[in-house]
Amino acid sequence: MMKLGATFRTVGTPWDHQGKSEISQIFISSSRYMLDFIQFAYVEDGNVVLSDKIGGGAGSSNLQTITFDYPSEYITRVNGAYVNDETSKKLCSITFYTNKRKYGPYGPGLCTDHFDLIDFQEMDSYLDEFNYEVGGNFWGFFGTCKSKGIESIGLYMKPRQLANRSGPTR
Repeated sequence: MMKLGATFRTVGTPWDHQGKSEISQIFISSSRYMLDFIQFAYVEDGNVVLSDKIGGGAGSSNLQTITFDYPSEYITRVNGAYVNDETSKKLCSITFYTNKRKYGPYGPGLCTDHFDLIDFQEMDSYLDEFNYEVGGNFWGFFGTCKSKGIESIGLYMKPRQLANRSGPTR
């Protein structure tokens, strides 16, 4: 199992959904500056099970719902951006790709609203982008969150096993 995730030091509360790869829906709440929370609807033993809400915020100024064509549609790639705050980072944009289509980006645009007083050219030093491409090998999410939002998100990737292979072939 491989973990593809944040390369920066995180301080939030960890969450882990390893092995939960059968997703039927994703719910995403965002405010002006960041993604407030994310919640997943997993299929387990033929039943839809809702995950805990990851992140924070009592309410939502913007709630988006992604509905996959389960079971034939699955996640192949996730990308997005973190904004550097004074003391930590926050997830401010996320896009999901499947074997059928693209969903997003979700969040406050290009995360630029956070920088009302900063020169646009300086913004690159305040944003960290990520791109996790896993093909058909997605095996769940993990990350960290705080009381007011999502700090980081990553993916598990399960390498494909080679069938009937006893050693190197030439």
